[in-house]
Amino acid sequence: MIFIKTDKLHLCPENDVCANIVYSANGADVDSVMIDGKLIMQNRKMIHLNEKEVMRQVKKIAKRLLEHN
Repeated sequence: MIFIKTDKLHLCPENDVCANIVYSANGADVDSVMIDGKLIMQNRKMIHLNEKEVMRQVKKIAKRLLEHN
């Protein structure tokens, strides 16, 4: 389940919420995410994940992959 912040200019007016989500919303509008009844992201912050550590590991892996080409 995703929770979308709808108080943004590009999602106004709120006459047709479904159309707004389909045609105007984007990933930056997602505020919170719940998976299998567990809150994963709240207020755009990952709860069970250290984002800086993930980014560090991704950069390390990307560097290693690029060195092999």
